[in-house]
Amino acid sequence: MSESKEFKKKLEKYGNKYEEEVQEMLILTGENLGGACSLTRGIWIPSANFLAGADTESGEINSGEGELFWLAEEKDRDGWIFDLEPLTIYHIKCRKRKAEKNKENANLLLNKYMLVEVVGRNLQNEGLLNVLSDYRKPVFIEDGQCGRFELERAYGCFSAVLPWNGGECNVSLDYDGKDIETAKKALAAFKEIYADIARWDRDFRDFAARKLTELANDWQGDNDFDSEDEDSCAGTPGGGATISEENFSNRILISEFSIDEDGEYTVYYDDDDMFCGHVILVTGSLKEGMTSAEIAG
Repeated sequence: MSESKEFKKKLEKYGNKYEEEVQEMLILTGENLGGACSLTRGIWIPSANFLAGADTESGEINSGEGELFWLAEEKDRDGWIFDLEPLTIYHIKCRKRKAEKNKENANLLLNKYMLVEVVGRNLQNEGLLNVLSDYRKPVFIEDGQCGRFELERAYGCFSAVLPWNGGECNVSLDYDGKDIETAKKALAAFKEIYADIARWDRDFRDFAARKLTELANDWQGDNDFDSEDEDSCAGTPGGGATISEENFSNRILISEFSIDEDGEYTVYYDDDDMFCGHVILVTGSLKEGMTSAEIAG
């Protein structure tokens, strides 16, 4: 790790959130690795999830899913110091997060640790290997109307590619990681939309057009659309003619649809280069209707 004074100061302060005792355990990493949030300029908090923990001596499973956190500097971005790999068994040293006095937040801190050292890599442990075997088993939700949705554990959803108004759309059902009923409720909400797909799709596109057509025209005016410039976006067809709401609505094409158990959804549309390749998002819920349209990505 870095020897800089600033890093040591931040490390000491950050460590105050965790118990002084350093404990050892075996862990099976999950698939959510490599992410980091900024603590302060040049110093990051990387994190990694694990699917289960085991005792280093007995090998018995002693904890369920959890998370590891640590500090790193900008120069450590390649591998974030520990070079953790997904779905791999490690022997680690760590410090448990201190108990939270606020009962409302107490459960949020369960099984969270500060990673101190990686002692061993690519290990074998029967209990953790059984967890890995179960994790890799495919899980499906079958539906007579929409077909088969498969669990995508790394993304916390069940997904399927479904026909959509003559094309295809990737549909994701939110899943809380524990109770498959959450995804089934999301499916029930989605089926209300899918039963009248032509109307809903038109309403989504028309809503996006009402909200974003003016912005699309601003984008066309702000870009120099040189046909010989490979870096410019395609822009408006027809020599820079103004985009109408009808034209906007007809040009965008759905790519993804996600929904949760409460019927809250996000619809993703390709922008046909009106925003230089940015995705168009329409969000809302069955209860409240469409609430926003924006560009992202």
